[in-house]
Amino acid sequence: MTTRTRTAVVAVAALVALALAAVATAAYTSPKLSVSYAPGNITNIVASASVNDDSTARAAIVIPNGTTITATAAPGTKVGTAKAQVSALALGGALLPLAGDIVVAPTGAVTPASQTACIGPVAPQLTLLLVLQAAGQTINLPAYILPTSGAQTALGSTQLVFCLPPPDIPADKGGATFGAKFLSADLTLNGVIGSVVQGAWAAFWTPYNAGVGTVNAAATVVSPAVIAPGGITLTGRKVKSVKRLSGRVTQGGAGVATRVTILAGTKRLATVAAKANGTFTYAVPKKSKATTFRARAVVAGRAAPAACTPFAALGVPCVNPTSSGFAATSGAVRLR
Repeated sequence: MTTRTRTAVVAVAALVALALAAVATAAYTSPKLSVSYAPGNITNIVASASVNDDSTARAAIVIPNGTTITATAAPGTKVGTAKAQVSALALGGALLPLAGDIVVAPTGAVTPASQTACIGPVAPQLTLLLVLQAAGQTINLPAYILPTSGAQTALGSTQLVFCLPPPDIPADKGGATFGAKFLSADLTLNGVIGSVVQGAWAAFWTPYNAGVGTVNAAATVVSPAVIAPGGITLTGRKVKSVKRLSGRVTQGGAGVATRVTILAGTKRLATVAAKANGTFTYAVPKKSKATTFRARAVVAGRAAPAACTPFAALGVPCVNPTSSGFAATSGAVRLR
């Protein structure tokens, strides 16, 4: 074998190794969804993905059964706000923040071809438009509320669907402006999606095949976001002149490990830890003159591994399940 031939063989082998490495490192396991509600019919939807994963092509967020959808606002009406962050591949991967309003899509703002490419021939119940500002440019992203189909109907009758352009092909060939690769979005909708006491949202995420702008449907994953009520109980008794308090923090009937604030009247007396089963105890110092006590817990949204169990039958990998946060205050306990 000549030197030139050996060099060519080594070069080809190196290229093959790089290609195999690219295939091996291609992944789509980071998408995550969390949902919470606020008084006044306000729904907050937070979604995220990793810059190291394949880029997102489509997100179909199934809304729990029992949710009321209000689709009566006139075109052009503002129904919420949006904040997002992307990695601008055309700008060397710079992180680019976007922000703007969510409006009911004005007539003609979304072309029939664009809508059909995203959701097919189904007529949406409501088409929203995220009007996002970034680096002096406006990016309009449609979002469709439409019925679910197939196996998803068991999860909910309605879904919220987004389709994103590929970030790694030129914009003039259908790629994203700035080569924008989705990293996170924080959407607040007012008066569109009603709250439910308990249920599970489920986002079905589908990536692109890297570098070619085609959808990789086989790599779809689902990330559920559980909504459940939280609460805290408190009881007390006096044992040998010592006032002893005990209680439990729960969400959806299950115990929650968290920090609990013990209140004497309206003042903080102490902070204690609730165990994995949600139980906590506290002995009031003998020097305290307080006679009325409450307990308060503020629990942030968090991972919820058990939420993936119901999705095993769908044949779609379940990733990054979450549970909604909550704040709860117990009833008053009086000990003299």
